[in-house]
Amino acid sequence: MNSALASEYKGLERVYKGEHEDELNTVNNIQLRKATFDDVTQIQHIENTCFKTDKLNVRRFRFYVTASHAEFYIAEHHTPQGVTIAGYGLLLLRRGTQLTRLYSIAVLPEARGFGIAEKLITTLGEQALARGKRFMRLEVSADNKGAIALYQKLGFKQFGMYVDYYDDHSNALRMQKVLVSSKAMSHTVYPWYQQTTEFTCGPAALMMAMCSLQSSFVMNQQKELAIWRTATTIFMTSGHGGCHPIGLALAALQEGFAAEVLINQPLPLFVDGVRSEHKKQIVGQVEADFLLQAQKSGMSIVTEEWRVEAIEQALDAGKAVLCLISTYAFDKKKAPHWVAITSYDEQCFYLHDPDADESNSLDESQRVEFQHIPVARDDFVRLASYGTRKVRTLVVVSTNCSM
Repeated sequence: MNSALASEYKGLERVYKGEHEDELNTVNNIQLRKATFDDVTQIQHIENTCFKTDKLNVRRFRFYVTASHAEFYIAEHHTPQGVTIAGYGLLLLRRGTQLTRLYSIAVLPEARGFGIAEKLITTLGEQALARGKRFMRLEVSADNKGAIALYQKLGFKQFGMYVDYYDDHSNALRMQKVLVSSKAMSHTVYPWYQQTTEFTCGPAALMMAMCSLQSSFVMNQQKELAIWRTATTIFMTSGHGGCHPIGLALAALQEGFAAEVLINQPLPLFVDGVRSEHKKQIVGQVEADFLLQAQKSGMSIVTEEWRVEAIEQALDAGKAVLCLISTYAFDKKKAPHWVAITSYDEQCFYLHDPDADESNSLDESQRVEFQHIPVARDDFVRLASYGTRKVRTLVVVSTNCSM
């Protein structure tokens, strides 16, 4: 995954450090609505009252009031004395996927016991669904037993942990709620590998695919770079070359697997973004050589406009699928990027993204963020198209006995 994609979701999820709301009773004098600029002063008061560390400031609150990727709601408490803001909830939506993140939620101590937190989370979930998002994630301090109990009651399940996450050095539990039931949540474990260079997403995705088919396959940097040397186009738009679909398929053959390639147009695929005529000639020659090697090996190369049903059929047959996507939907940079498709259901395709972060220090709980990423079917069709020529290509990998 592109680093710009990941950085949007590195904010801190803060949950009020008070006792668990008693009986979550819905009362008529609590009303929810979207936050406005006029509410920011009272929201900041809630923030300062509820949190000692990891506070959002006025500038950030004002930004989220109109941010297109945010759902920002406040809870008004109506009493004979007037109307006050008793709590707020802030949800962030992840571009290009079906993920949302409950970024922050807080309720004043004197307003607890009226089900405000539950109403805020429920409303934010409804807004997420209305915008095509089906997963809500959050982090919560492992010491905050009351909030954890509330989240569990609302259907959140733990899937990881961040160590030393908050300013007070407490750990954070990673929790997720499926807003609509999904086959992917019961999907068998699919291996994940973080690419170690900016140009080896293809080898990383291929290693994940091969390891999913053969658990004894070893994923490491030595193998990652060896695959890149086999599959690279040498040049791309700038810097080191990316990996060609036929090149990745040939690398899979070298590792003892079978592979086939689906491309929606004839070669060459990747010369348009290369500015130098000399480099274009070299890339064209590399692609022609890939094709010659594939033909000699008997590899199946289907050149036609493929449909997503091809992915479903391959996965149903126990094969692994790599897809070249454009990162434009994530970071507006239009970079070519290889991912592994891990599963699908009637709403989504699910991706393992090897480009987790510029850092190589992610622990196991952080890696979950880049595994089984849900992408709506309509979004996936747009995502799986690269460049001005709209190149769409798949590499389907299987064990030799299943091809």
